Amino acid sequence: MRRRIELVEDKILPFGFGSCLRAAMSVDLFVDCANEGDITLERFLEGVADCGQRGHKEALRIIWDCCSYIIEFEDKLAPSKIIDVCYRLAIAAVSPDADPDAIVARLESEHDSACSSLERSLAQFGEGGLVTKQNFYDWAETIAPQISSTLSTFIHNLFFHGKMLKHRLNFVLFEPPKLDQVSNIFQGVHPPNMFALTCTTPFIGGQWHNLYSFEFHGHSMNRLQHSILGYSGPSVVVIETDQGHILGGFFTTTWKKAPGFYGDANGFLFQLFPTLAVFQPTGEDTNFIHLQDGLGFGGTKDVPRLFIPASMESCSAGVMDKTFRQGDLLPGEELEKFNIRSLEVWGCGGKDTIQRGLKAREEKRAISDVAIYNARKIKDKTPLVGDINLLDTGIYKHREDARGRAEFRVDEKHGGYVLERGQ
Repeated sequence: MRRRIELVEDKILPFGFGSCLRAAMSVDLFVDCANEGDITLERFLEGVADCGQRGHKEALRIIWDCCSYIIEFEDKLAPSKIIDVCYRLAIAAVSPDADPDAIVARLESEHDSACSSLERSLAQFGEGGLVTKQNFYDWAETIAPQISSTLSTFIHNLFFHGKMLKHRLNFVLFEPPKLDQVSNIFQGVHPPNMFALTCTTPFIGGQWHNLYSFEFHGHSMNRLQHSILGYSGPSVVVIETDQGHILGGFFTTTWKKAPGFYGDANGFLFQLFPTLAVFQPTGEDTNFIHLQDGLGFGGTKDVPRLFIPASMESCSAGVMDKTFRQGDLLPGEELEKFNIRSLEVWGCGGKDTIQRGLKAREEKRAISDVAIYNARKIKDKTPLVGDINLLDTGIYKHREDARGRAEFRVDEKHGGYVLERGQ
């Protein structure tokens, strides 16, 4: 543990963070543990690790106070200071066997790109480039509810090396996604934009499985539908435009092809880059997903909020609809039309959840295959023969009508007609 603490204090966290953390974490956080009479060392340390025991707002308070102490108790802070601390906490929650040099190199190379969209997002909740504690709370509640877990996870992993104990934690560990396939949108071993996306919901972290991508499956709506139909479980649709902007949606419902809308209120739309923005359901309407000739989210069939047509060209991203909250899916200066540079769909939520989703997809495919086979195989062909009996359809009736006419007869030898003119 000593090696881990030295690495964290000297190389990762801001100077003096340890003292600020001790000052911010008041002793009464652990009074409940003592009152319960459970005073074993394991339970006490677990209480220390569980910074989220009183809810994520308590962890947010500690993060804010740490940042405020670092710059001498300011009541307004620059968003960059807060996001910097949260990102460093996420990096500091490392495995005890991790290479220290690799961790430091990652922090130096990816810091700015990982934090920029979050900094812009938080700045929109304040004024003059600064935010108050309440601004920070409001932003975290609306846009980044999982960011409080960066602190809780850091302390938990520091004491227990990431191992789960018998006492159940009251927060979801901050766990950046682990991709099982190369991504053209989230590039690198530790994609920077993943930090921002992980802050949006506790259901995104952990193992990711690629269901569809332009690069591996082709630019085809048919291939997209084949790849996702029947998959049951949380999934993320991520789009990179030809201008380098990133947007998409998170959904927990089973993918299906249907004439109407479907889905549930657990999903949301987002802009990931250049500014993180999350558009949760309003409760006013339930037009979440429409998958038929194209793929649409929100809005109506005629004017979806986000729409990918069958051609996968000239896509659209609107500003408002009745299903999701109002806001820009693309930067404000951009038009609502865009073209896709890369499109990916990922199953997420952890290994077990993904396996259940893939099993549901295979079952759906098996049912579809049987239906197609039965449609092609006709056991009793009598009805079919009756339906296609051309002799009774009148198609050749003109030949019969021609027979018996003195001036017109069928030439059986040459397969045509002979017109015999009168003398």
